[in-house]
Amino acid sequence: MAAVAVVVVAVLGIAATGGGWRALHRDADASPVADAHAPAATDVGATPASAAQDAGFSMARSSLRGSEVDGGLAFDATGHVVPDLAMRRLFDYFLSLVGERDPAQIRDLLRTFLQSRYDVARAAEALAYFDRYVAYLARLAEARLDALASPQDRFDRTVALRRDLLGETMATAFFADEEARGRLTLARMRIAGDTALSADEKARRLAALDADAGYTQRQEADTASLVAAQDGELARTHADPRQRAEAREALWGREAAERLAALDDARARWDARVADYLQARARIDADPRRSPADRARAVAALRAQRFDAAEQRRIVSLEAIGQLKPGG
Repeated sequence: MAAVAVVVVAVLGIAATGGGWRALHRDADASPVADAHAPAATDVGATPASAAQDAGFSMARSSLRGSEVDGGLAFDATGHVVPDLAMRRLFDYFLSLVGERDPAQIRDLLRTFLQSRYDVARAAEALAYFDRYVAYLARLAEARLDALASPQDRFDRTVALRRDLLGETMATAFFADEEARGRLTLARMRIAGDTALSADEKARRLAALDADAGYTQRQEADTASLVAAQDGELARTHADPRQRAEAREALWGREAAERLAALDDARARWDARVADYLQARARIDADPRRSPADRARAVAALRAQRFDAAEQRRIVSLEAIGQLKPGG
């Protein structure tokens, strides 16, 4: 059961940051709205919409062409923008273009989208939230929390970073559900790794913990994010198949462990697709006839050919945080 203690928790939110986003980074205070406390939304160096259009940049010329914009904005009784999960989905949708377009273009595309649907004041408010979110993502990448050995330390540092850069209201709106799942999983890890408890006592305490949290099923064990995080940590410690199975069964039960074993096969197929994409991208990068802009367009087209919209966002995120070397 020693491998149980190293199971990591996928509770750190979106992992899509990169050097390009640091051009949008600024210091942020605890207030989530850009009024007297935060810089105006137009302070970050964004290209005017007309200039972006003149340069040929538009949704139709990006890998998002043909897709439906995910997310939206909510407003309070006074008409001010209220952060929620739909806002985060909206931001993540546009940020999936990281690596394909520069930060100013991405921000400008979002601004154009917002101004086509809301008045200037509401669009500016939403952009101020966007700037805070990007600043948080950039700081998260710089912090390199993945180097911390303890899942609890990674969780605590990430939660603190969110409150520092986003403020309590925005951090809660964007990440409350993820953090609740993270706390539950960490608590399960502590129980499963307690060598003083018998197997029956562990099972009883785990069941009670799930019941208190309102979970009738262990759905966390079935999510791709937890599978990736857990397997990554087990791989880091060179867990053998028996240890892997024991760790999964101790935390999630036998049925879930069997489902996760089946997901291993699916993940192997995904890894093969990614390897094929990386080989094709390397050929594009090595072509001396291509300009940097041409390489970026070709890589974006390659992603669109090999992956669906959700998979493309995942690939871009992996490239942005250095899990895949960015191409283009």
